[in-house]
Amino acid sequence: MVKLEARRGRLIIHFRNRKYEWVLEPRYWRNPIIGLIIWLLIPLIILVVGQIVPISILSILSTLIFANILCMLAIPLTLQIIGTGRVNFGPHFFAAIGGYTSALLSKNFGLSPLATLPASFAIGTIIALGLSPITIISRGLYFVLITLLLPFILLELAYWQSEIFGAETGIPGVPTIFHSGNVFQDVTLYFYLSLSLALIFLFVSDRVLRSRYGFIMGVINEDEEVAETYGINTAKVKIPTFTLTSGAMAIAGWFIAHYYGSFAGPAWLQPSFLIIILLTTTLGGKGAIYGVVISAYVIAVLREATRVLFGELSIVVLFLILLVLLYLLPEGFWGLYRKKRYREYFPSIKIRRG
Repeated sequence: MVKLEARRGRLIIHFRNRKYEWVLEPRYWRNPIIGLIIWLLIPLIILVVGQIVPISILSILSTLIFANILCMLAIPLTLQIIGTGRVNFGPHFFAAIGGYTSALLSKNFGLSPLATLPASFAIGTIIALGLSPITIISRGLYFVLITLLLPFILLELAYWQSEIFGAETGIPGVPTIFHSGNVFQDVTLYFYLSLSLALIFLFVSDRVLRSRYGFIMGVINEDEEVAETYGINTAKVKIPTFTLTSGAMAIAGWFIAHYYGSFAGPAWLQPSFLIIILLTTTLGGKGAIYGVVISAYVIAVLREATRVLFGELSIVVLFLILLVLLYLLPEGFWGLYRKKRYREYFPSIKIRRG
């Protein structure tokens, strides 16, 4: 039975011995809803603009799909950085694990994309669980070097076992998710699928960060020794955080494989792609998962614009622009949006001495 209880500024919903709160003040939910509506209407906006300005609608949608892929990698990475207090330099390693898993299972065993999705997540989490002790035994430069070596090891393995992984040519013949014959319709569906996955990651990360578990993650990020002083078992937080967020990154690889119809690991294991992911996380703002969405779209659009305008020099110009943005936006895009009301997800703990 549902029971409603009205209080000042909020509505409490009682359902099956559980209590849910809904804040009625528009300032808490107006802007997220407006942002979500704009996000959902992007294909329609592009279609309308395309009737006025001579632009390639398919090219723009493909660029925005790449932006959603960046969201699928940068959002879990942001959550992982908060929960482990470590900067992972191997998010593209787990994306490649998910891509190879789905591609090999599809090609060798004929599994559908729906079947390879949980398999990619499972393999990603199992490998991450095996690697998770490094979040305890290493920190700083050592952790960075370990996670940085992982994609290079997988890259060398892809060339060494080229008959399995396809090396630069990749693994072809991966079944696509949508194949109606209408290219515009398929690309639009891919956009909404990638958007849905990014929204799920965003929603789960938001719920986690607003929970007591999220507060503990913030304490660990601030200072592990202080967290342990307060009786927090940091290993019980860092290991599941690292494992599950890495599995989420593998889902991005699953999408890449079934979107392009093939998976070439060397194309996604390049250092340039890692830098783009890290810049997406950094330019989003310190621990700001919503800012990641803004930075992902800005970077994806800049990447395509520089490719068209500067050709072979596009990657150099892109990184120069992003370096300028890093200097001009120390709090990232989310800090620019929030201005003086910017809220960090990293709690500052004050220890009284003496």
